[in-house]
Amino acid sequence: MEKTFIKYKKGLKLKSPILLVGLPGIGAVGKLVAEQLIREFKGEKIATLYSQHFPPRVVMLKNGKIKLVGNRFYKLKTKTKNDIIVLTGEDQAVTPEGQYIVNNKIVDFFVNTLKGKEIITIGGYNISGNYTDKPRALGNASSDKVITKFKKSGVVFGESRGTIFGSAGLIVAFAKMNKIDSICIMGESSLIDMDPNAAKSVLKVLSKNLNLNIDMTKIDSIIEKTAKMIKELENQLSSNVPMPSEQKDNNNRSYIR
Repeated sequence: MEKTFIKYKKGLKLKSPILLVGLPGIGAVGKLVAEQLIREFKGEKIATLYSQHFPPRVVMLKNGKIKLVGNRFYKLKTKTKNDIIVLTGEDQAVTPEGQYIVNNKIVDFFVNTLKGKEIITIGGYNISGNYTDKPRALGNASSDKVITKFKKSGVVFGESRGTIFGSAGLIVAFAKMNKIDSICIMGESSLIDMDPNAAKSVLKVLSKNLNLNIDMTKIDSIIEKTAKMIKELENQLSSNVPMPSEQKDNNNRSYIR
């Protein structure tokens, strides 16, 4: 069995597609953004990537069946001049070797099979407990041209520090090697498990940059529920334990996946 392969629909005819990558990571930002877009714009699955570098598990479905974990490509139903493809899934590769193999495969498929022109990866930027209810969208891109383009959409460049680990970073690097415009957009996040506020900051950028009319009702509902949960947790904590908003260490910021 081939270790990493992609099954895809034959005869696909796409208009200079743009790839949006939203995989699991800090604050589940990429995953939240991807699921919102797929749900709202009725994404049609056109390809699935399978790999032995993913964790050895299957997903249990509501109908009682199972499916192998993978990364799936969806074509959104939009009226934009470029077709928009969203890539998401349950996992990323679990080893350094697997990360290089899987992410190189993603870029190769998008460039050489789908004839793609631009790649946007999405994630969360860990601000280490410095909670903000107005997160910014930070970016790192492949070229000055891409930076200039996304600055107009509200992305902040030059303020992110550290390294980008996993698909969000490697895909941008491999795209650059293939002379494909690419950018990683990261919503500031202090919530490791799920940060819908950070996801909304990225959705706003995508709405402007891709000329998409994105309905924020669903993400606003998740934000409200998350805020309520945080408030309840704060009320349960001892007054002697510093809250995230009271911690002032600004020197330990990093972004992972």
